Amino acid sequence: MIDFTPPSEVAVCYHRDVSGAAERAEVLAAQARAAGRRAWVSVLPLTGDGDGSAEFCARLRSSGLLVCVGGDGTVLHASEFAAQTQTPIFGVRMGRLGFLTETIEADAEASLAEVLRGNARLERHSMVQARIGESEPMHALNDVVIGRAVLGRTITVGARIEGVLVAEYRADAIVIATATGSTGYALSVGGPILHPSSDEMIVVAVAPHLTRSNPLVLPGTTRLLLSVERSYEAILTVDGLHQRPVESGTVVEVSLSPRSAHFVRLGGPAQFYANLAKRLGWLREDHALGDLGDDPARPS
Repeated sequence: MIDFTPPSEVAVCYHRDVSGAAERAEVLAAQARAAGRRAWVSVLPLTGDGDGSAEFCARLRSSGLLVCVGGDGTVLHASEFAAQTQTPIFGVRMGRLGFLTETIEADAEASLAEVLRGNARLERHSMVQARIGESEPMHALNDVVIGRAVLGRTITVGARIEGVLVAEYRADAIVIATATGSTGYALSVGGPILHPSSDEMIVVAVAPHLTRSNPLVLPGTTRLLLSVERSYEAILTVDGLHQRPVESGTVVEVSLSPRSAHFVRLGGPAQFYANLAKRLGWLREDHALGDLGDDPARPS
């Protein structure tokens, strides 16, 4: 567990399209100021040149906490900046349940008060990077996806681990997910769930065609090479935010990124499993299973 040091400066960002997010962001910034912290508020920049991204990132370097108001998408987008500055993220969701946000709007002020008192911990999340040739790597907190760009066609991708050919996928897409991304796209296509603090990567095919395909869990030290053998305008997508066309014969290298994201958490490490069970509906409403000690099948 990593200790969290209460910050002297708090940044608060919000998604421009989420109803009520701007107002909630101002309330939380005012709360931080009332607690003796410097605080500033900004709309979350859109990814691209000339949109204020550079200015936002530069200003973020002096802040010890980034409060994100919106949802998981807002947090995912904000992590692109926070990972560069190593600024811890505290997510406030305005709508449906998520995995990256830590609290809901109704509890936001009480939760932030605990954070500012130092009653929180930091959780480190590994990221992966995708590189084509000598180009600059693209960093992902959730996943890297190589998929088709035209409906009704498949792509063929050869996967090599440390130079060894282990699979030839013919599918709609190949998802390479981090532990954080294991509860996202990868989960929806049958991938396993990892604790978000894990360094492992998941490789899973989307709708494989006439081939046996099992999800792979790879150590974080793995160097994965994905060669696009046949494709019709394949697309490389990183965290759903960045896209790049991939031509036949292109090799995409995916490996652990030197960047990581840090999240501010209020509960202990096991809280992830409680949240998982609730959000995926694994438990009955009355939680009638009781304590494991009452299980007659277990030896006394």
